[in-house]
Amino acid sequence: MPRGRDSALIRLQMATGWEAEQPPPAKLSGDSVESMRRIFISHPESREEDGPGGREERPEGPAVGVLPCLRNSGEARAVVGALPPSPPPKKAPHREHRRDAQRCLHYIVPCMNAYGLCIVDHFLGHRMAEKILQEVMALHLSDKFQDGALASQKPGSSKAIRGDKILWVEGSEPGCENIGYLLKRMDKLIMYADGKLGHYKIRGRHKAMVACYPGNGTGYVRHVDNPNGDGRCITCIYYLNKNWDSKLHGGILRIFPEGKSYVADVEPIFDRLLFFWSDRRNPHEVQPSYATRYAMTVWYFDAEERAEAKKKFRNLVDAGKTEAVLN
Repeated sequence: MPRGRDSALIRLQMATGWEAEQPPPAKLSGDSVESMRRIFISHPESREEDGPGGREERPEGPAVGVLPCLRNSGEARAVVGALPPSPPPKKAPHREHRRDAQRCLHYIVPCMNAYGLCIVDHFLGHRMAEKILQEVMALHLSDKFQDGALASQKPGSSKAIRGDKILWVEGSEPGCENIGYLLKRMDKLIMYADGKLGHYKIRGRHKAMVACYPGNGTGYVRHVDNPNGDGRCITCIYYLNKNWDSKLHGGILRIFPEGKSYVADVEPIFDRLLFFWSDRRNPHEVQPSYATRYAMTVWYFDAEERAEAKKKFRNLVDAGKTEAVLN
């Protein structure tokens, strides 16, 4: 489809001409709105089950301080405030700025508004992606990773639900210079798209979560990143897995668009960037991985929802202090 076409036309084409038997391609172009249709496959049992009467045990994403049980979570400390400023022009060539702006206006924004997710392949190029992979592998070898935790932690339940090892990074740490560059490029895309992605006003994000599935058949069961209005509106994942073959290695991220009869299967291939809405519109799972699988995830905040979540959290904390005094 030519770039820049009206999103209403995209929705119309999405609703019509859908072929259930159409398999997802081995590789997407990364810059074609039309190509996004190909990752959806028929899945009659994929309709949303997480509403009223659905799953009660819900592994949530990183804690942002909405529930009292999260107050002391290490993940709660991973929240950062405003987006870092874009680098000065001398560090980011004009061609790079223009390409990112075009990607947002003609591809990412239409895809997100039409499908609720978007894939950008070959995001940074092989050379830069290789540098980032080397930094991630060095972090992994440093033995700083910890078991991925759940917002609603229960003793002994975590590993059965998610089997990844994680580390939170800002991108400014020694040995993370290329990771920092990746985060700045992600931020730039989001800032170009701000005001065009639904009603959201994006003003901040989490630290980056570097995750590794060790390849022993572990995954992450179906869950919603933000089921309770904690402020996160966009999930952004960057993959770093060279020569990944999902038939052998598994590890597919399967997204179950709310109320639809199809799913989106996203292979975690090298230098692939994925965006999707963080709320109940996109329950998703990581299928068991049988090779070491690296990914880096960032969550972006809607300013209004984030402020409301902070307010609720403060009220819960104050109520807890009052109860402690009364007792």
